[in-house]
Amino acid sequence: MTLRGTRRVAACLLVGSALLGGCSGGQPASGTLPEVSPSAPETEAALEPLGPADLPMPDEARTQDAAGAQAFVRYYIALINRTSTVMDAAPLREFSSGCQECDRIASNTEADHSAGLRYGGGEIVITEATQPLISDTRAEMAIRVDQDPLRVIDSAGEVNSELSSEAYRNLSGSATVVWDEGRDTWLMSGLSFE
Repeated sequence: MTLRGTRRVAACLLVGSALLGGCSGGQPASGTLPEVSPSAPETEAALEPLGPADLPMPDEARTQDAAGAQAFVRYYIALINRTSTVMDAAPLREFSSGCQECDRIASNTEADHSAGLRYGGGEIVITEATQPLISDTRAEMAIRVDQDPLRVIDSAGEVNSELSSEAYRNLSGSATVVWDEGRDTWLMSGLSFE
């Protein structure tokens, strides 16, 4: 052991002895112990992860309230945007419950992927969302979105202008979600843009 190491050990022993010596003073030990509650408060069970590994659903989108409904709609739009980098429509279907527009987007993504196409751009951004109207297990809200230009690119790297679109600004729309008690999440049941 080096001289520096020996000094550290000696210093630790000296400090430890002083601390322990202070505890063995002449005062008698307390005859009572602090009371302990009969049961510790229960902590909320962790939610089972949902969504793709590269874009897991945030916990705030899994509460059955207005804030949770809004957060879920934003998450679902992020899943749609994800198809521009990962042509995987499975999460769109996983979090849809009879949503025709959602199924159309998922089907187009799957068909385009099978045809060797890919997407570039097309990001949708929610610029406004109203406070959801909640009725039991259903929430509805008006939304306003912007969408960047979408390029549909073939396997040769050429842009297919017939399938591509220009930017859209200030589109009004609506989103309807329903609560899935079994998975503690909202599901998209309606999505529309005008």
